[in-house]
Amino acid sequence: MQSLPSSHKALVRTIAKQSARATPTTLKRPQFMPEALNSLPYDPALWAEAVAWQQECGVFDTLTAAPVDAIALRAAAKARPEVAKDATSRPEAQPATRAEAPVELRPEIRVAAETTSVAATPTPYAAPKPVAKTAPPAANQHGRRGLEAVADIAEAEKLAAACDSLEALQAAVEAFDGCLLKDTASSTVFADGQDQTEILVIGEAPGADEDRQGKPFVGRSGQMLDDMMGHVGLSRDTNFRITNIVFWRPPGNRKPNAGEIALCWPFSKRHIELVAPKVILAVGGLSAQTLIDPNLRITRERGKWREFSVGAQNIPVLPTLHPAYLLRQPVNKRQAWEDLLILQDFLRSGESP
Repeated sequence: MQSLPSSHKALVRTIAKQSARATPTTLKRPQFMPEALNSLPYDPALWAEAVAWQQECGVFDTLTAAPVDAIALRAAAKARPEVAKDATSRPEAQPATRAEAPVELRPEIRVAAETTSVAATPTPYAAPKPVAKTAPPAANQHGRRGLEAVADIAEAEKLAAACDSLEALQAAVEAFDGCLLKDTASSTVFADGQDQTEILVIGEAPGADEDRQGKPFVGRSGQMLDDMMGHVGLSRDTNFRITNIVFWRPPGNRKPNAGEIALCWPFSKRHIELVAPKVILAVGGLSAQTLIDPNLRITRERGKWREFSVGAQNIPVLPTLHPAYLLRQPVNKRQAWEDLLILQDFLRSGESP
């Protein structure tokens, strides 16, 4: 039998006094339970727990059972040994069974008891259902959302077409607020090198060093590119110009997405028209894909001449590996050297293979 909480002892004593004065025929819970419970402060949780404990211990079953003289039964069994074995099996010798009919509780007590019983019953552990995370609305391909992106691209095309010089184009790019990359970048990285030249080098996007200095290819990869170009007689200080497809650094140096490229492309295209180079060196897969073919794989197509058309110009394009890739994979430097030698041969002969 479970032990009764100390807070319920007063309740049990009250009920016991009531039951001592009652007879088996009159002792029913609807009659004595309310009076006993009402003698205590009103606390439904206390009542329900006490009633449930008594019911579990069989108090009410014992009170409503028919009386049995157990002493007389044992004496009779001893007097007749031959029937002692079967004495307890006969219906008249059996202790009265518990009442089958359920005892009615006052409605408010029954509700409280059921509530307490359900709360006390341990429930099997159920793993919490995973809560689906609501992803933020994804920016579309233009770095903006909806019609706003279309308007930004139209504005970029209008601004670029109105520029008749590289200085005007640079001012237009710096004033353009349609690309979200500008919000997180420290500076606009437009171009570096000679304004009028035969060679235009186009990379992918500025990095952290470029963002701080406002010039393209000034970090470790830029230094490697300058060294390699110098070995074939080329320098940004004398005979080539360098820029990127995107003019602002993407957060975390990630690759710019298609929307960001689309917003910068009108300015990049106009940049090529104004420089009117004899050849374009597309540095990196993203640059080559933008200029030549979105499905181009730089590791397969590097060193192969392609063509870019803008206005009335058909400009040869030579894709090559990005120096940042060469820093991670130095074993591929030989391939980049081969590409620069192809470029050198073209500049000397004037003919692409």
